[in-house]
Amino acid sequence: MLDRLALTEIIVDALDKNRSLIFSGEEGDEELDGAGDDRDYADKVRKRLKRFGMIEEYNDSAYLKVLWRFTPEGKRIAKMFADTRRKTSVARQRSVRACKGALKAFSEEGNHEYLVDAYEYASTIFDDVCQVSDLFTEHQRRIMGHSFSTSKEALVGYMLGVNDFDKRASRYFDSDNIYNHASDIVDLTESIASMNPAVLEAADRKMMEEHPALEEEANGERLHTWMLARIRRVVESTRDIKHEELHRVVGEFSTNYAILIGRLIKLSAVGNDDPLIRFAGMFAAAGDEERDEICREMLHHLFPQRADLIDPADLKIADRADRVRTPTAIVRKHRTREEMLAADIRNAMTAAFAVPAKEVVSRVHAAVLANGGSTSVTHLPVGDARQLLAAMSAVEIVRSLGAETGLTVSLGEERRSNGVFRTVDHKISQRA
Repeated sequence: MLDRLALTEIIVDALDKNRSLIFSGEEGDEELDGAGDDRDYADKVRKRLKRFGMIEEYNDSAYLKVLWRFTPEGKRIAKMFADTRRKTSVARQRSVRACKGALKAFSEEGNHEYLVDAYEYASTIFDDVCQVSDLFTEHQRRIMGHSFSTSKEALVGYMLGVNDFDKRASRYFDSDNIYNHASDIVDLTESIASMNPAVLEAADRKMMEEHPALEEEANGERLHTWMLARIRRVVESTRDIKHEELHRVVGEFSTNYAILIGRLIKLSAVGNDDPLIRFAGMFAAAGDEERDEICREMLHHLFPQRADLIDPADLKIADRADRVRTPTAIVRKHRTREEMLAADIRNAMTAAFAVPAKEVVSRVHAAVLANGGSTSVTHLPVGDARQLLAAMSAVEIVRSLGAETGLTVSLGEERRSNGVFRTVDHKISQRA
C-alpha cells in the first residue's frame, strides 16, 4: 500500500524511463495529452487505473490517511507483467516442484492448506512445462536463422548451439525432467490416499469450511479424493504429451540440421561443377527473353511425354496404422491385508535374526581373550539367541572380513557338539 505521493513518484519515474515508448504511438489520447506536466500526467494515470479497477483507495485508520493498493484483479495483471519481465522465471518448472513439495508437506504434517496449495500449483503445471518446449523452439529458430557460407562454419555454429542448449536445458532431460517429477507426484498422491482416514476426514472438513468453492467443484465426491485424482490427471497428461513432444522436436531438429550440413558439404566439394550452381549462374546472367526460352526448354524436359493412368477401380484407401505410444502409466498391484501382514512378519523375523558383523567379531574377540588367545567354535558362548547366532556365523564372518578382524581361522577335521548344535570344530586365534 502506498500513499498518493509515493504512487505519483512511481508513475513519474516510469514515465521518465519509458518516455520514447509511451509517446511513440500515432493515435493520441485527449485526456492524457492535455496534461500540463509529468505530475499532472501521473495524476490522470492514477485516476484511470482506479476507473478501470486496477487500484483502489484504502482508509488507514491507524494513521488516518488514504492509501492506494492493487485490487485482486490488478494484482493478477501486475503479476503477469512482472513474470514476463523476470527472465529467471522462464522454464524453471516451479509449479511442478512446488506441487511435489506441498504434497510431501501434507503427508508429513497433515495440514490441509498444503493440500490446497498442491492443487493450486497443479493447475499451472502444463503451462510451466510448456516453457521448456518454447525454450528449445526459440533456440532452434535462432540457430537455423544464421547464414553460413561453408559447411565448416555451419558445423561450428551447430556445435556452439548444441553446447549452449546443453548448458541451459540438458537438466530437463535428466534430473529436472517432467517424467521424474510426475512419477514422484503420483507416488505422493497414492501415499496420501492411504493415510489415516481420521486425518483425511479432518482435512476435508477444514477445506469445506475455508474453501467452499472446492466443495462445489468436487460435486459430492470426497474432497481429498477428488483433489488427488485431479492432480494425478494433470501431471500424467502433461508428462505423456509434453515430454514426448520435446523429444520429438529435438530429434527433428538434429535430423534437419544434419541434412543441411550434408548439402553444404556436397556443394563445397563439387564447387562450380555442380549442375544446379551452373544453372543458377546462367539463369541469373540471362535476359528476359533468354530466361523464357530456358524455362520452356527446362519444362519440356521435366514434363512427362507419356502419362499412364490408373484404373480407378484399383484404387483403395489405406487404413492408417494406430499410433504406438510408449507406455508410461505406472501400474501398481494393490496388496491385500494378508500379503502386507506376511511381508511385515518376514521383515520382523529377518531383523530379529540378523546380527551385525561388528557385533559377531566383538563377541569372538572376547571369547578368544577369555581363553588365552585362541578358542574353537564349540567353545563360543551360546547362552542366549544372539550369542547362538554369533557363534554359528563366526567362521564365515571372520573369513570374509579377513585381516581387519585381527583373527585367523584354522580348519578343523573333527565334528563336535556343544549341546546346542553340531559342527566342524574350527579353531579361531588371534592374528600374530
